[in-house]
Amino acid sequence: MTALARALALSLAVAAGAAPARSAPVGPAPARSAPDTPPVACGTQAAEYSGGAKGFRLWVTRRGAMTWTNPLRPLSPESLQVLQVVIRGKAATAYGPDLSRLQRGGPPAALEALNGTAIRWTDAADGLPPVLRIVDDEGAKVLAELAFQACGDAPKVAEAKPAQKPRTAKAKPRPSPDPPADATRTPSGLTLPQGAIP
Repeated sequence: MTALARALALSLAVAAGAAPARSAPVGPAPARSAPDTPPVACGTQAAEYSGGAKGFRLWVTRRGAMTWTNPLRPLSPESLQVLQVVIRGKAATAYGPDLSRLQRGGPPAALEALNGTAIRWTDAADGLPPVLRIVDDEGAKVLAELAFQACGDAPKVAEAKPAQKPRTAKAKPRPSPDPPADATRTPSGLTLPQGAIP
């Protein structure tokens, strides 16, 4: 086809209202954005999350929130979203201003003591994100990304052993300040005359 014939075909297509044919772009197709994943809802069951190279696993058993007043900013109360989790048979917490970036915490009682307020727990662990991101204390580095696996029963939490009382050595009897009456006797059982011992 000559250049004149191509130009004539193009002008006829434009005149007829059809768009000129274009060649397909070379290279990979643009990535489509994944549809939003709905939040995790396990009701009264625990939500199991796992991930990482070491196969790290945890179960979210409760969701709650803490709110307290900072004396330096009394008009802006501070709040944290808190998840109670079971890791390796121990109860712990993951907390943050929202559920997108969480920090590791100790048992719920320790977190309450640290902030001086109680955690208000909800009845169900619903509205959890499909991926939990655990960050360092500064919130700059992601330590782990854990993907939701399934709803189920969390492992039993090991109860803390009561502190044992330290063993004390048995007290030895103290010698009495007054010598016994028979201390003045000689080993053979004879008595000494009075005044023999100064």
